[in-house]
Amino acid sequence: MNILKLQIVVLIEKYKKVTDVASELGLKQPTVSFHMKSLESELGTPLFQSRSGRVLLTEAGLALHPYAVRIVALASEAERSVKQTVSRSKVKLDIGASQVPAAYLLPAVLAGLVRKYPEIEISVSEAGEPSLRERLRTRELGLGVLHTGGQADESLHLKKIADDEAVLIFPSDHPFIYKDDLAPDEIAREPWIQHAQGSRLREFADSWAELNGLHLWNKMELQSSEAVKRSVVQGHAVAVFSKIGIAAELESGSLGYRQLPGIMPERGGFYMAWRKGHALTEIQQAFADSLESEFHSIY
Repeated sequence: MNILKLQIVVLIEKYKKVTDVASELGLKQPTVSFHMKSLESELGTPLFQSRSGRVLLTEAGLALHPYAVRIVALASEAERSVKQTVSRSKVKLDIGASQVPAAYLLPAVLAGLVRKYPEIEISVSEAGEPSLRERLRTRELGLGVLHTGGQADESLHLKKIADDEAVLIFPSDHPFIYKDDLAPDEIAREPWIQHAQGSRLREFADSWAELNGLHLWNKMELQSSEAVKRSVVQGHAVAVFSKIGIAAELESGSLGYRQLPGIMPERGGFYMAWRKGHALTEIQQAFADSLESEFHSIY
């Protein structure tokens, strides 16, 4: 039994066709069929069966499948780890991140890593939480930084780094700047700049409005968190924003903020996420440690 034969088991379950498996592995169809028969001979039992033009796993094949998945994944991780050890000049760090941590937290963390590991190559892909979770599950990403409510996931480890403090922001010349106590209904009467559907901050704003029986005057919806802040200032509007993302505006005096009043939704947070069964590489662990340190220096 070798890795190639176990890869074939995994891919047969995925594609149900020998031709597709052969294409995925870059082999000829007879070669794949040969390895399938060889594995059945080794284990002394049928593992594959043909039905209506498809190739399915037998009961014995299905019993083998989860072990094959694990072994193939471990072999792939072992290969990556060895390559990183042999040639530090090729160390790569691929991270997926939600918009807020990608924009306001990761730059400082990654700059520190580059100083410590000059040979590192870093790639950061920004996406919504559902997309990031799926890419982690499918091994497209090894590590993610999520801005989320922290919903459990049977496929992923989720490690909370810090709570998210979502606040109401407004221009520094807005009347709210002179009021310490705001009522939910007077906030709802203001023009709102909303984050895009699917973002954690949009979810938070909508939940706050629903819990307090309010209908928000949504003047504009924007994908970019930076665009939300600029539109608040220029449009004399309000928005919900993570406090971690407004430090520069508070220092410059272009924005003010207040805590939201009324009934509050469950507070979300920032989480590191990685696939269960995946051992973090040296550089991934260094990133994780740096991320925690950066959060603790802020909060």
